[in-house]
Amino acid sequence: MPFAVHLDLDPLSAAALAPLIEAVERADCDAMTPPRAEVTPHVTLGVYERLVPAAAAVSLQRFADGQAALGIQLASLGLFPGPPAVLFAAPVISAELLALHRAYHQATWAAGPRCWAHYLPGAWVPHVTLGEGLRPATVPLAVGNAIAAWQPRPAVLNKISLVRFHPVEVLWSGALRAEP
Repeated sequence: MPFAVHLDLDPLSAAALAPLIEAVERADCDAMTPPRAEVTPHVTLGVYERLVPAAAAVSLQRFADGQAALGIQLASLGLFPGPPAVLFAAPVISAELLALHRAYHQATWAAGPRCWAHYLPGAWVPHVTLGEGLRPATVPLAVGNAIAAWQPRPAVLNKISLVRFHPVEVLWSGALRAEP
């Protein structure tokens, strides 16, 4: 099973996305959404086929100790068309978000895991998944439902988590430093 490293949204930011996620669930009863996967809405920093969880946790704790929580602006909806499709909320791609992503990969490179190519700096598309595994026939309804519930919103990335998936199992989690 693969592993992923997430930056989790704080509880208020996650709760603000609930109407969008519910809109996706109404459109496709089989879509995998954060509540159905039992994870917090998040931005994924990297995905790995193999890694040693204990070694990764040490690297992630060091990274978390030196990284402040980051405010982002969720500005639009996006779609990875698949199949199966993924509907997501897209943050403004700021210099701070890109710097955090780069710093994460620099800090964890020594742990040795090989990250999936599309999560590496220069190829990464930051996003907060609202629903994945959408069947082609349900995509128009899911998008329409999400548009009806959409409004741009601020969010805060305040925690980093190491998970194994599917099914999702949180292996380690640590808070980022509070913003000054």
